[in-house]
Amino acid sequence: MEKRALGATGDKVTVLGYDAMELRHVGEAQAKRLLNGVLDAGINFIDTAPDYGRSEDMIGEYISHRRSEYFLATKCGCDIPPSGQAGADTRRHIWTGKQLLHNIEHSLKRLKTDYVDFWQIHSAYPEQLQNTDVLETMHQVKESGQVRHLAVSMGGQARGYGYVQIREYLKPEWSAFEAMQVWYSALVRHSEREITQAAKQGIGTIIRGATRRIDPYASLADACTKLGLDDLRDADETAAQFLLRFVITNPDIHTVIVGTKNLDHLAENVAAAHIGALSEDVYQQTIARLQAAGIKPGL
Repeated sequence: MEKRALGATGDKVTVLGYDAMELRHVGEAQAKRLLNGVLDAGINFIDTAPDYGRSEDMIGEYISHRRSEYFLATKCGCDIPPSGQAGADTRRHIWTGKQLLHNIEHSLKRLKTDYVDFWQIHSAYPEQLQNTDVLETMHQVKESGQVRHLAVSMGGQARGYGYVQIREYLKPEWSAFEAMQVWYSALVRHSEREITQAAKQGIGTIIRGATRRIDPYASLADACTKLGLDDLRDADETAAQFLLRFVITNPDIHTVIVGTKNLDHLAENVAAAHIGALSEDVYQQTIARLQAAGIKPGL
């Protein structure tokens, strides 16, 4: 599977990563199969968070013995209970250095590792971090060796699927962040120019939402049909595979995290990643048809 440099970090990540949020919806045996299946397929980037149910625990339980095979990204600011067993509906975040220290202690314990590769602010707006000790604490934790790189993850519920946030985080005062995670897909192109700007600034780009259905479409297949993309797909290619390859085609995107609780779905994603980018002609035709439908960068 193709690997790309994640910004200036020096880490070479697979173009397809795994979004471990979906582990909230599976049992222990399936989680074990999924996580080992991810690594067996050659995927080397896994994204999780303290408030993704038992996701961190499952990663620690079932693949910590294979820690050298993957880059591990988790998040901070999450209001997890003292036990570290976060519920799936935990929404609140606390932006203090004390809370971040609490997060990293519990994350490392649950993940059964002594470091994480990417430690991400979880969905905060820049103004929520101003006049706090959050960045200072993040730097201290990085200097301790518990974290290799500092990053920020935009909120999917934010205006423009994180567009308004990433525009602010690209400003010089937030240069501490070495990677940024944002929602992007053929159906949600708001942050397209900002993704390119981030890559030019040496910031790693982590993309989610590439194969997520959004309103008003009943399914990804429905979206492709209504947007006039069906004739651009390969004969045996699913809509999800085509849309994943659309995102992968953008060279400024370094890894695309896709969650699944199904091994067959995982295999389809891996197959699409192995096929790789769309041809330039198909890519440009897709962009033109999306533009004509009003799906374009910005708001």
